[in-house]
Amino acid sequence: MKKLNTNLVVIIALAFLTLFFLNQILHKDAILDNVHYINDLTFVSYNTKEALENNELPLWTPYFYSGHPLLAIPENYMLDMNFLMVFLFKSVYFAMNFALVFYFFLAGIGMYLLINNAVESKKAAFVSAIIYMFNGLMHSFIITGHINILEGYALIPFIFLFAHKALKSRDWIFYSILAGIFFALQILSGSMIFFFYTALLVSFYFAFSLASRNFAKILLKAIFAGLIMAVVALSLSAVKLLPVLEFTKMSSRAVNVSFNEFLGYPIGLKGIIGTIVTNLGYSEISAAIGIAAFILLVFGILDFKKRMVLFFAAVILFSLLFASGTFVADIMYKIPGFDKLRHVERALVLFAFAASALAGYGFVFLSEKLKKYQFYLKHENLFFIAIIAFILLELLLLQNVPQSAKIIMPNDIKLLEHMGNDNSTFRTINLAQKDIIGAAGYNYYSQNGISEAKGGGGIWVNDYAAFLSIAQQALSPKMLGILNVKYAVSDKKLEKENLTLVERFNSCRECAVWNAFGPYLYENRLFLPRFYVAPNSILVVGHNNLARQIVYNFMLQNFEPENTVLITGTKINDYGIEFLKRFDIIFLVKDSVDQNSIGKLREYAANGGKIVPDILNGQLNVDNEEIIEIFNETEGNYTEIGISQYSSNRVVLNLDGEKGWLVASERFAYFPGWLARVNGKLADMSKADNAITALYLDGEKGELVFEYKPGSYGKGKVISLIAFIFILIYVGYFVYTKKFGSGGSNQI
Repeated sequence: MKKLNTNLVVIIALAFLTLFFLNQILHKDAILDNVHYINDLTFVSYNTKEALENNELPLWTPYFYSGHPLLAIPENYMLDMNFLMVFLFKSVYFAMNFALVFYFFLAGIGMYLLINNAVESKKAAFVSAIIYMFNGLMHSFIITGHINILEGYALIPFIFLFAHKALKSRDWIFYSILAGIFFALQILSGSMIFFFYTALLVSFYFAFSLASRNFAKILLKAIFAGLIMAVVALSLSAVKLLPVLEFTKMSSRAVNVSFNEFLGYPIGLKGIIGTIVTNLGYSEISAAIGIAAFILLVFGILDFKKRMVLFFAAVILFSLLFASGTFVADIMYKIPGFDKLRHVERALVLFAFAASALAGYGFVFLSEKLKKYQFYLKHENLFFIAIIAFILLELLLLQNVPQSAKIIMPNDIKLLEHMGNDNSTFRTINLAQKDIIGAAGYNYYSQNGISEAKGGGGIWVNDYAAFLSIAQQALSPKMLGILNVKYAVSDKKLEKENLTLVERFNSCRECAVWNAFGPYLYENRLFLPRFYVAPNSILVVGHNNLARQIVYNFMLQNFEPENTVLITGTKINDYGIEFLKRFDIIFLVKDSVDQNSIGKLREYAANGGKIVPDILNGQLNVDNEEIIEIFNETEGNYTEIGISQYSSNRVVLNLDGEKGWLVASERFAYFPGWLARVNGKLADMSKADNAITALYLDGEKGELVFEYKPGSYGKGKVISLIAFIFILIYVGYFVYTKKFGSGGSNQI
């Protein structure tokens, strides 16, 4: 009888356990009952699907925050199994369910390969694999979080395996490259959190390996291997990493998190049993490996003469000290990268990894001790099955398996169905979502081509969030109109002039994104088109914060955005006279003028321009009555500009000789990478109304094209492509020399 292939049996067993654990999502109309999947992942995947249909990548999304970078958000995937499935099958929900199953299974395979390589025992490797797949961290954090968490987690064993081989193998260059590739996959999948923890783990391992008689040789190898890993990882992922770095500098993450945010909710000694041994009856974050596995871990530590055992034990100690907010956390807060992370309890990922590995060592140690007994030798396989059964009983059968939720389609939301019948271009604002940042229904609205003024995720632009906060607090139809908001969704009745109730639609309080349903829908009577030419224009120049504050003051008075655009600038001397002549009024605030500005202001005034305050005639201040009078004199109405093309990264408008300031209810002017061209000629964009964009038209006919081409993405794409080509060449050379050459090793 032909002997079964043990590796194949393991693969089948891990696949079966994966499908058993995730059985709730295997139905056609099911999705994981997790708001990160239902909201965030659906949103990113739909944007990806739409962009791919237009033969582009979703560098930008028009569907939340009134337009926002998408792939530059660190946590959003750029290349992973989700992307491949969306590309191949065009199904958002199939893609995310398949990716979930794939990465969960991959986590087990990775740990199996690592421990089998380390201890040369398939049974021990299988033990470690199931612990890594079903430990408390999987239940309490990973499976309840965003899929990028699971993706990064699944790749850790592979990275460590290749890093280990890079130090121990003759083919150290090849394995260093493989480790770098998998590091890059962590970044490209959006798993920035676990990228830092994995890099820390590998760094610890390299440092630990230096305690050897061959110190100089290992040091040299570690330096070169680490350098190759870093170069490969950073260059391959540059297409994602450079836009992330550029966006982060201008976002809410531009500064480090506070130490309290960094600490989050450290684990305590009081709950240590629930944290590391058994999570049965324990509701806090946990990485518990179960009682049976913990016993194996103890046996593993008893085999302390093995260097890897000491290493994994040291990682466990470090992880617990880090996660509990001790002096280790103080040190880690000072390390670049970690100073932007939150919640030290997530350092338990290192415990989950090391404890799973150490349990495998413990299984081998215990088995060797028991082999002196004839009874054990006779029933060795039964002993193995019993251990697996005890582990699975506690980590799987006595746990709650992830639940599913019914997939909600856009037409299930009746107020969305109503808005979908409106053929104009508009945005919504979800007032049922009380916070500015959060799941506001954009995952559903985007599927009907409708943009939301609010947004979600862990990164945003503070200035825009401030605008939206003021607009919501004041419930200002005028400010919402500036953002092209035509409809407001609410969970309660509103009493506000110029917000008219459309209808009360169906609700779904039990749904994960319940606020998407409203059920109240209001129409904004002060709605403004996405693109229009305003007959009047005002330039507010001077200190940035003061200029923005004055614009807000104007908005809360009698400023009418349908006939006037407010553009903020820096100093008078930063502009030529021809630019200044484009404005009817110039408001001067602190730091806007000096002695060299007077000549320009005189010429501007001589051409009919109005200066407020009129410093040419000795006026230094202006009161509210004068401001009200100024805005009372602004007359006329806007001229709407038609849209001929609108996609993620490109907008095309038809021009027919319009002259004056085009007001674009878009965020283009606030982000590097957006370019405007009138009939192929570059045109300057200005920041308008504290949130949107303006561009001066000089009577041109033809096309105005806005296009998003961030330089960071362009540079990153070139770097990643070059890196990919070099890696391909080297791997081809390596395989060729292994097959036909005399060695192919790379010794140091």
